Formats: sequence, structure tokens, C-alpha cells
Amino acid sequence: MKDVIHFYRVDDLEKVKEFYEDILGFSCYKDQGKCLIYDLKYGKIGFCVHFPKETSKGCVTFVYHSKEEVDALYDKLTHSGIQVPEKPSTNGYFKIYHFFVKDFNGLTLEFQYFME
Repeated sequence: MKDVIHFYRVDDLEKVKEFYEDILGFSCYKDQGKCLIYDLKYGKIGFCVHFPKETSKGCVTFVYHSKEEVDALYDKLTHSGIQVPEKPSTNGYFKIYHFFVKDFNGLTLEFQYFME
């Protein structure tokens, strides 16, 4: 694994910028239009307006070095009997290769590779 990002659903990215950039002084790692990601040196935190309301608990994203690592993890989970709703796929808007699964507490987990 290369990195981890904790994502949270928000309603207003401008307010996120005002608080996290202007007040706390965080540097924006990626501005994806619908999502802002901040580098905290020991991981990242992201805020997104596109998450559905049922994702209000948030989403923990595990970032990998390659598509092959994401595929290997998908295979491991499915072979372990974990229900994975969809196979890994490319999201052109965010330029990622990823898939989602829920953990035993219902928390959304994303396993991804940044393609750029």
C-alpha cells in the first residue's frame, strides 16, 4: 500500500477551502472539482460533494502503487467470501482505477490506484 485517504461527504467545498486552507493552513494535494484532497504528511483527508447521503459515515480509501495491486486485493476479498458489489473499474473523471466494499461495520472502503 502506498497511502491512505479518509473521505467525508460535505455540502460546500468553498467552506472546506476557507476552513482547511485559509484557517488551518493545509495544502491542497488534489482539487478534483467535486472533491478536495489535503496532504497531512501521514495520510490524506478528502472532502467530496458527490457522495450520496448514505455515505455520511465517510469512506476510507487505500491507495496502491498499481492496478495489479488493486486487482490482487479484489481477488483476495472475493476468494475470502467478502461480497464486493462491483469489479475494479476505471473512473475517467477522477482518473482512478478502483472498487468499493463495506466493512463489517458498514463503513465504505475504497481500494484505488491514481492513474496519472
